[in-house]
Amino acid sequence: MASAPGRVQGKVALVTGGASGLGRSHALALAGEGADVTVFDLGDSHRDAEPGYALSRQAELDATIADVRANGRRALGLTGDVRNQEQLDAAVAATLSELGRIDILVANAGIALMAPAWEMPREEWDLQLGTNLTGVWQSCKAVIPHMIERQYGRIILISSTLALKGTKGFAGYAAAKAGVAGLGRALAVELAEHRITVNSICPSTVPAGSGRGLAYRHGLDFDSLLKDMLDFQAIQVLLEPIDISNAVLFLASDEARYLTGVVLPVDGGTSAM
Repeated sequence: MASAPGRVQGKVALVTGGASGLGRSHALALAGEGADVTVFDLGDSHRDAEPGYALSRQAELDATIADVRANGRRALGLTGDVRNQEQLDAAVAATLSELGRIDILVANAGIALMAPAWEMPREEWDLQLGTNLTGVWQSCKAVIPHMIERQYGRIILISSTLALKGTKGFAGYAAAKAGVAGLGRALAVELAEHRITVNSICPSTVPAGSGRGLAYRHGLDFDSLLKDMLDFQAIQVLLEPIDISNAVLFLASDEARYLTGVVLPVDGGTSAM
């Protein structure tokens, strides 16, 4: 008996920040459910985007692309910085040329820095806002004209539970991620007539991505940092990347075809505390 088609079978997805961490998980989950995937990440260039700790490199991008292809899907690995509109526009153009269209955008690229708001240097504030908010807007800006032309699209923005409740030391990050949620709501209304849905996901702490680098940068023990963050979570278990990726899959699928403007916490009850 033939296997059932995946939830995003035959679709094409663009995932920013997809070489490692949560982005890699999203890319592989989409591929596993039948999507072809473009992964956009820094590669070995654009190191001025690093927030004082190492972000993904070309080897990780190559490994993610190989794993997408191992799922039997087409894959395209492209390098660039989400703060650069021209590089995002070029990535969209390359995806359209190689893969034919873009049905799904997962605007995942992000960084985190920690400092009291009044002590944070302006360059750290700008880097977080530029990557986490302006980069999300520019990613959307790059794909929306194509989606309007096709009268179809699923846009999924990765925000954070820190957008929903206050936490010491993360004013810049929280401001950017709250902006992402607001951007998603506004875009949902603007794009509804074009049958394009826009939703945001707010994950709590996941032991992937920038958390370990953030702990290293500030001389903190990563395991202790995770334990402290769990104190704010109703279900005292760390989420895994696939828990967030499952929400991405749902919002990208026809199961969620009439959900738009949603800000979805996937947080073990953090936002309820």
